[in-house]
Amino acid sequence: MDLQGGVVSVDYGLQNEIVDHLQANPEHERALLEMADWEEAHERELGLYESAGWTWADVHTPPSTVNVLIAAGIVDLVYDSRSTKHYRLQSRTDTLAAIGSSKTPVWEVGVNPDDDSSVAALFALVAGHERAKQLLRYAVKAPKPVHSLLYGPPGTAKSLMLGDIGSLAGAQFYVGSTTSRSGLVGLLLKEKPRFLCLDELDKMRSEDTTVLLNLMETGMVTRLQNRGRDNEKVTMVTKVFAAANDLARISAPLLSRFARLHIPAYTKAEFLEVASKVLEVREGCTPRLGEIIARSLAPHSLDIRDAVRVARMANGDHRRVPDIVQTLFG
Repeated sequence: MDLQGGVVSVDYGLQNEIVDHLQANPEHERALLEMADWEEAHERELGLYESAGWTWADVHTPPSTVNVLIAAGIVDLVYDSRSTKHYRLQSRTDTLAAIGSSKTPVWEVGVNPDDDSSVAALFALVAGHERAKQLLRYAVKAPKPVHSLLYGPPGTAKSLMLGDIGSLAGAQFYVGSTTSRSGLVGLLLKEKPRFLCLDELDKMRSEDTTVLLNLMETGMVTRLQNRGRDNEKVTMVTKVFAAANDLARISAPLLSRFARLHIPAYTKAEFLEVASKVLEVREGCTPRLGEIIARSLAPHSLDIRDAVRVARMANGDHRRVPDIVQTLFG
């Protein structure tokens, strides 16, 4: 999946190959995530669309593993000299899409949405935003669907809150910018979710947006087959919870179906609390390392995703944190 002339080009063949590769080599997932994080961080730092490439040491991945990924067509060798070799993912966004579709979302599944104590415990990692959190709990417990849209700047825990709702039994999590071959309609027809959590709603494909609008208006999902002669239609009761940064990119009819909740940027104190918790619970950092990363990052960024990137590149070593933050943010 790459941008070509401003149009998103999706390589489903590559995505399927990566999914197959990860099923046979699940230990390579962390390496691919580190490669993707490195490329994104350096492209943002330099203001480039595509990085010049990384070395195996940059992404803490043995050369033998990099060579296996090259042979699988997932990684490219982009520079080769006597002293160094530079590599790049064949497609970062296709790689991330494949990783997302090859496993259950990282949030634990099975929390009972009919248990009042479970619903009350939602958003334990999220500091602040108390009114939004309470309204989301009301929406989860509502007898009929109340669709909710969280919007605001990046790094404000919108994805964290969606992830907690995605932990409920009967929930499915879907990222609008990384779609599988069957798209949203395939997920809905297969899973018939009670709760649908949609991150990056403003980046969804038009085909998926149409499916979503029909679901929210009528409760019906239709897959066209054989030129309309053998359509598959299913009715379901699904509550939609979504997040977006840019409401201007969402159509008026779709926006009108949501109760919209503005999520403002974190204060520094809130960021320190949330980032430390997230890194400890979801990235496996020690409390000390999580605090070091959060405090080192706070003067430069209050985005939780940046904290996760630094944690993955630090790989458990707090001594790396100052160099990583300095390199990323100057």
